[in-house]
Amino acid sequence: MIKVNTTRFGEIEVKEDDLIELPHGLIGFPELKKYVLLDHDKDSPFKWLQSLDDGGIAFVLINPLLFKPDYMVEVSEEEIGDLDLKKEEDAVISVILSIPTNPQNMTANLKAPLVFNLKNRKGKQLVLRNDAYTTRHNIMDEIKKHSATSTGVSVQEAIEKAKADKESSQQTAKAAEGTTKK
Repeated sequence: MIKVNTTRFGEIEVKEDDLIELPHGLIGFPELKKYVLLDHDKDSPFKWLQSLDDGGIAFVLINPLLFKPDYMVEVSEEEIGDLDLKKEEDAVISVILSIPTNPQNMTANLKAPLVFNLKNRKGKQLVLRNDAYTTRHNIMDEIKKHSATSTGVSVQEAIEKAKADKESSQQTAKAAEGTTKK
């Protein structure tokens, strides 16, 4: 077991089997190589990629197919060779989200997805050559385009829940502030 004190989750214990290694780190964080995936909520489409090397670093991830069903990651064998992928179904693709104060403006980095090998727990961030993808792809725009799909609705519901949770925590903070001022 690895114990890590994190900013978001307090002290967590991670089994060696749950460790994910990113041998090249992430863009901007090449020195951080060990991570764990944590659920945001039980039914949420969001996951946290928590660094085990720096407890203050965690990224929100999502499966891009949930909001952009036509998303394609085209890479060469050379680019993902170090992941030792034997079968395509062993690969999981995720993208990093940026969540501003207003979750309606949430964006996803479709230009630099993460590819994980489920078998050996290795991962890598890629930079795609496809100019149709950006580092700040608006999720709500995609949900509106694909609103007929049920997966788009679940992401929309998760965004609404995140917005409501944020407003609730802000109200609680204001109430607590008012109590301490008296």
